[in-house]
Amino acid sequence: MRVPPSPVPVLLLCAACGQSTVAAPSFDGERAFRDLEHLVSKVGPRRIGTPESAATRTYIRAQLEPLGWQFEEDAFVATPPAGASRSGDIPGVNLLARRPGTEPGAIWIASHYDTYDMPGFVGANDAGSSTALLIELGRQLAGTEPRPGLGITLVWLDGEERFLPLPWDDKTNSTFGSRHLAERLKASGDIKQLEAFILLDMVGDKDLNLLRESQSSGWLKEVFERAAYSLGHKQLFGNAMEIKDDHMPFLRAGVPCIDLIDFSYGPGNKYWHTKDDTLDKVSAGSLGIVGTLVLAALPEVERLAKAR
Repeated sequence: MRVPPSPVPVLLLCAACGQSTVAAPSFDGERAFRDLEHLVSKVGPRRIGTPESAATRTYIRAQLEPLGWQFEEDAFVATPPAGASRSGDIPGVNLLARRPGTEPGAIWIASHYDTYDMPGFVGANDAGSSTALLIELGRQLAGTEPRPGLGITLVWLDGEERFLPLPWDDKTNSTFGSRHLAERLKASGDIKQLEAFILLDMVGDKDLNLLRESQSSGWLKEVFERAAYSLGHKQLFGNAMEIKDDHMPFLRAGVPCIDLIDFSYGPGNKYWHTKDDTLDKVSAGSLGIVGTLVLAALPEVERLAKAR
């Protein structure tokens, strides 16, 4: 993702002031962390178009396909711009898992699973944490029967990262998978079935602090801030900042979106996109907080999405 240079500090605004905390939904942060350990230690760097990328998809499917999720592989081609260290057409694959609902429409929960295009970069936080968290959400939200209400689609996006040494450009050198998928859905008309798009990115930092991403849809930000407050995490959302990430193609297509991201990773964000992005910098506790937050917010997201 790309960010402007200067975050704008804001106060957390919560419509639930005075609301007591509530019992947290069940989310197994320790199990999600074991998935993360597998991705980092057993699979390793997971750059687009590599055998490790394919191994990641195989692992995800092995965890969730037996639970009833209906999988689809959405293939595309990412072409690095001239001057990149990699050249030619590089195959990418978005992985989608669907649980249909009893009502038309679906909520999508997404993460990119490719790692920064740097040899040896294992990406414990970026994007291992969100990839693993989405796997555990899949366990929690699984079912062999249609889900009451809206369907759920889990999406592991490929090709979010830029090709080095060229700068980030969200039209030519990043978000290859999300741009492809949004365009495909627009062309087919299926984009109208997306009621909300929840993006997870860099959610495992031991010192967890989520941004109030400024381009995200206002009503979704309010839902998640209220949910955090009700769970007792009154300071979970901090500064406001604009983040260009995989939600942007869907926002441009008119889909309500939120980007749940912690963009303060280490002192001065110094672990981001470096080989210091390792397992010792992330925690099961942070995965548990964000996973629980998503589960807690989901009923209100669905209620408001259907009312729009």
